[in-house]
Amino acid sequence: ILKKIETKSRISIGFLINQIAKNLTKDQLYLNIGVWRGFSMFSAMLNTSCFVHGVDNFSHDTILRPNLKESNFTKNYFYQNFNKIKVSQKHFFHDMDYLVFFKNFEKENKGIDFYYYDGDHTYKAQHDNLCIAHNFLKKNSIILIDDYNEIEVQEATQDFIKKNNKIYKIIKIIK
Repeated sequence: ILKKIETKSRISIGFLINQIAKNLTKDQLYLNIGVWRGFSMFSAMLNTSCFVHGVDNFSHDTILRPNLKESNFTKNYFYQNFNKIKVSQKHFFHDMDYLVFFKNFEKENKGIDFYYYDGDHTYKAQHDNLCIAHNFLKKNSIILIDDYNEIEVQEATQDFIKKNNKIYKIIKIIK
């Protein structure tokens, strides 16, 4: 299924996401901010029992295809595949900006056990998303950083870790 999804990622990243999500229990939660065409979210959905939430407002598609007649190309592509593989009580998609999502996210009901951010990769956005997600992450949660090769992502992540070095540690850096 994942080989058929158009992605800028690698199947090895999908496998890594899937293996982590497979180790989450039926009551734990994977949150994917910035799903684009769905690859990373679908990786966590396949043959797993955890809750999977994805958040995207598809603004990336508007930037990539500003003159395209069908401005919702990526959104339609995502929903077509999401609807094929979703489990209605376990898999959820939120078509909104992640800041709006977090304002509505109920920390008391379900904290985040596995967090994957693939949104805007500016320094500010990368740092801010980690600071916001920090308020919802459970003890022993896992954060997977996308596009760590990009200098702003790397610097923002390292600065976040320095400020929170008693709470978080880097397990592995793969470039």
